[in-house]
Amino acid sequence: MKIKSYLYSGCIALTVAMMPTLAWSAESSTSSDSSAASNAIIVLDASGSMWGTVRGETKIDVARRAIRQLVRELPKNTQLGLVAYGHRRKGDCADIELLIPLQKLDAEKFMGKVDSIMPKGMTPLTSAIEFAAESLAFKEQKATVILVSDGKETCHRDPCEVAKKLEELGVDFTAHVIAFDLSEKDAKSIECIAKNTGGQFLKANDAGTLTDALQMVLEKEDEKEEVKLDPATVKGPGSVPAGSEFKVEWTGPNNKGDYITIVPKNMEDGKYKNYTYTRNGSPVKLTALMDVGPAELRYMTAKAGKVLGRADIEITPVAATLKAVEKCAAGNTVKIEWTGPNNPRDYITIVPKALEDGKYLKYSYTKNGETLKVEAPMKTGECEIRYMSGQGDKVLGRRDLLVEEAGVTLKAIEKCAAGNTVKIEWTGPNNPRDYITIVPKALEDGKYLKYSYAKNGETLKVEAPMKTGECEIRYMSGQGDKVLGRRDLLVEEAGVTLKAIEKCAAGNTVKIEWTGPNNSRDYITIVPKALEDGKYLKYSYTKNGETLKVEAPMKTGECEIRYMSGQGDKVLARRKIMVEKAEVNLKANPEALVGAVVQIEWTGPNNARDYITIVPVGTPEGKYKGYTYTKKGSPMKVKAPAKEGACEVRYVAGQDGATLFSVPLMIKQIEPEAEDENETESE
Repeated sequence: MKIKSYLYSGCIALTVAMMPTLAWSAESSTSSDSSAASNAIIVLDASGSMWGTVRGETKIDVARRAIRQLVRELPKNTQLGLVAYGHRRKGDCADIELLIPLQKLDAEKFMGKVDSIMPKGMTPLTSAIEFAAESLAFKEQKATVILVSDGKETCHRDPCEVAKKLEELGVDFTAHVIAFDLSEKDAKSIECIAKNTGGQFLKANDAGTLTDALQMVLEKEDEKEEVKLDPATVKGPGSVPAGSEFKVEWTGPNNKGDYITIVPKNMEDGKYKNYTYTRNGSPVKLTALMDVGPAELRYMTAKAGKVLGRADIEITPVAATLKAVEKCAAGNTVKIEWTGPNNPRDYITIVPKALEDGKYLKYSYTKNGETLKVEAPMKTGECEIRYMSGQGDKVLGRRDLLVEEAGVTLKAIEKCAAGNTVKIEWTGPNNPRDYITIVPKALEDGKYLKYSYAKNGETLKVEAPMKTGECEIRYMSGQGDKVLGRRDLLVEEAGVTLKAIEKCAAGNTVKIEWTGPNNSRDYITIVPKALEDGKYLKYSYTKNGETLKVEAPMKTGECEIRYMSGQGDKVLARRKIMVEKAEVNLKANPEALVGAVVQIEWTGPNNARDYITIVPVGTPEGKYKGYTYTKKGSPMKVKAPAKEGACEVRYVAGQDGATLFSVPLMIKQIEPEAEDENETESE
């Protein structure tokens, strides 16, 4: 049995390199107590081309799905690690990172890491194979790598030569290769990796065949397996519509990797188009080509590359009809009625008429219904509604559509205070995600600050910037952030006044009268004068009234009352206030019994949440036992601790838990009563 390892490469490559002492098969992998676990490192090559699509799904999502199925089928005692490269920097062939060291597999944690990787960089395919081999000490023990690649080496190394060296230097090094959506030329460039190391070369062109290929390399291998070239038969319908799915019956040797493919009639043997592996049994499902005309069903061997059976089939044309309005405003959602083949992943899009066939913008899949809604482009002019095949993006039907400028009007005041909420009346296309924003006039188009969606009504409220000067109200398209309409707005300084006492005790509640813009989330705070602008301590929102109560800091010294904007925490006005030390005094008996109620007289600031407590000497600041709030008045009663010893009566600030004053208190045990010497036991 050969040990398995896996590598996705190309634009995202997965390499699972396994230790030789532990092997597993597809059958045993579902056993939770299997002793045949694997030690593996998965290497993800997150190069940018993995954002390409395979039948309507990005390659990175296809790869993630295959990896998810892989890790779920591994035994629970599998040791698995994760390495990624090309995920942090563009153009860097050395961008390789260990994300999860080799450890017992946690499938959820593992997939969390995989899902967080975003394709970005190069494809050091060759270095990835070396990295996997060296991490497994391939010179000392058996090691196997599986390469699943959607592209060729992009870091100027020769994978064929390196594979040959790894085979020569290794104890028993094998690399299997799965060509994932590769052109024939690119597939040939990496097929040598498998040939030079005695591995298998398999093909995958969608999620289904990629999963099949991965499962095949996970199954138990017979090192003496021979390729059987017995004649095969294939039987399908005489004709099928282009792009449709149909069934094919077959008989044949069913070697590992054998597949049924459909190709143009004149394509040379050994080539392939759409295919399905024979491992799934007979009949298999196959997708017809989009090119109409004579075609051929072929039974192909994977290792020998030979055609063992063939049958003729005709690909018949398909057409689509489209019904919609003749013109619309830029960005409008257009309702489209259609007829067509509705093959898997077929879709309808609206594009400029000059855009080459095969390209698309906003779209909706035909599977979503006989009437679809698709957004028109923001660029005005002659456009086309196109029915596109999900296979090859071929245009099966088209209809003209004139896209016109979207008329927009904006009505609002001519000037306002910084941060003010401005009421704006508007007319416009109200396309999905359209919005209105207010920005400095010099800000480049496409940028925005505070905004409100057009869908929220014909009259919107939007906050003006805090920066004063010439600004603009802009109606923005939700598609591409294009400015469809604009109106001038002058933003002026917001006038603010603050009136309060000149000094107070630390922690005191200060009454503050104010005037100002009262914008959304504006507030007033009291802070040390040295505290940088934008910071705050205790505060009260201006919406709470023209006279507010705000707690002063506990730290004494020069402070400031500040009027702060709710947008950006900008200081709009400030006023000096001196915070002085609070005068506190405590009076209580110097001794008390365990658990007794102690009467305490006090004077002090009586700030919000101030309290008096009795605690053992050495108790950390902020900790307390029995306590009573000072708002109860003086004198007050506080329960003593239940343990004898040296204690303190503390006056504690409710704002920060600091002790403002304390006096000692000795807690004593209750003395037992003396026993009567004349008392005798009753009979």
